[in-house]
Amino acid sequence: VLDEAPNGVIYISLGSNVKSSGLSDNVRKIFLETFSELPYTILWNFENEHLPGKPDNVIISKWFPQQDIFRHPNIKLFISRGGLQSVDKAVHNYIPIIGIPFGADQQSNVKRIINQGIGLEISLSTLEKSSLKKAILEVISNPKCRSRVKELAELSKDQPMTGLDRAVWWTEYVIRHKGAKHLRSPALDIPEYQYYLVDVIGFILVVILVAGYVFINVVKLVLRFIKYFLPKSKVKMQ
Repeated sequence: VLDEAPNGVIYISLGSNVKSSGLSDNVRKIFLETFSELPYTILWNFENEHLPGKPDNVIISKWFPQQDIFRHPNIKLFISRGGLQSVDKAVHNYIPIIGIPFGADQQSNVKRIINQGIGLEISLSTLEKSSLKKAILEVISNPKCRSRVKELAELSKDQPMTGLDRAVWWTEYVIRHKGAKHLRSPALDIPEYQYYLVDVIGFILVVILVAGYVFINVVKLVLRFIKYFLPKSKVKMQ
């Protein structure tokens, strides 16, 4: 499918926590009508087997090999909820992004996308077909956006060694040093009650109980003092 799309592919996935099938009928209708007017093939990570009104250029599936899709040179755009890992993977593979944030952390990630100049944000609450189509075409056709994504990708890839080489080196390092005990976390050798801060929590509870006990007794003492002297003062006044 990726090789056979003459104008490129748009990949849309809202992640595992947000279901595309849970979008309102109106929102789905706007997406489908917009996609039908685009010259691109759309891969939509959709949880149901059927999507009423789906145009011919939209392909749905419950699962796509996302990493393989990101690596394909024919991908033009990634539409995402703004999850950190998905955003980083897209940027790593030179793909601009349109963010649809659903949560606070996603909102900050999408703001970072905008500030970095690698994509745009759309809001489902104010979504219209014209604005969605405009955003998609703008991100795909903007050479500055593509150039900025490439720049950030090159920055992330400019490392002294690859991730695989780093994993191999550290594995051999641990073997050479017979388990590398000097790198063991001290937390592995402390009792569980200390690891889970049970002693600290217990101390705080004791302090609260003692403070409460002292406060209650002070209040009782003050009330007794008032009761003891108040009748005498009334008698003297009479």
